Amino acid sequence: SSGINAEYGGKIKKQIRDTKRLLKVQSLPPTVVQENERKLEMLQQKLVQTQDSKVSDKYKMVRFFEKRKLFRKLKSAVKTHGDDSPQVQKIRDQINYTVYYPLGEKYISLLPKEAYTSTKVIAKQQEIMTSITEKVTNKELEDASRAEWSRDKSISRSKIKSLQAPDLSITERQIHSKPDPLPKDADDFFIIDRG
Repeated sequence: SSGINAEYGGKIKKQIRDTKRLLKVQSLPPTVVQENERKLEMLQQKLVQTQDSKVSDKYKMVRFFEKRKLFRKLKSAVKTHGDDSPQVQKIRDQINYTVYYPLGEKYISLLPKEAYTSTKVIAKQQEIMTSITEKVTNKELEDASRAEWSRDKSISRSKIKSLQAPDLSITERQIHSKPDPLPKDADDFFIIDRG
């Protein structure tokens, strides 16, 4: 999938260069200039989308496995410490971190094989964790650790899709949401008129 994105991103970059070259021509009518400026803006947004999706796809499995491990930890912590203990709350915050981590950024793992030594990385991870925790406590985001969909596969996918990562731009949301399928009656290709 990343090879396709890289190739597609290359095609978009070429289209952006071609459009910029066309806009440098002085003798273009105003309507053509306006049309190409819109095209350029759209292509630049599309390029950002492909780059962001490439980053989020790269860390998708890491986030998935971390979330699974954290749910197992949560289950055992609730049994041993009770639902209101600080240990359980810490695990709940970590689950929210894996779910709501900004998708366009490199993922900083909560469960690395070796502990982080860079203070920059640790500070950034703590900053993101704090931001997500505040948004969950202020009810701006749903608490993913308490959501039933995380444990029950029969819950509809619309509940999962409604959970959005913090600080996502509109273009990032468009990447991660699938378009609605056309209704079956919208396609009249197979309609046979025998009358």
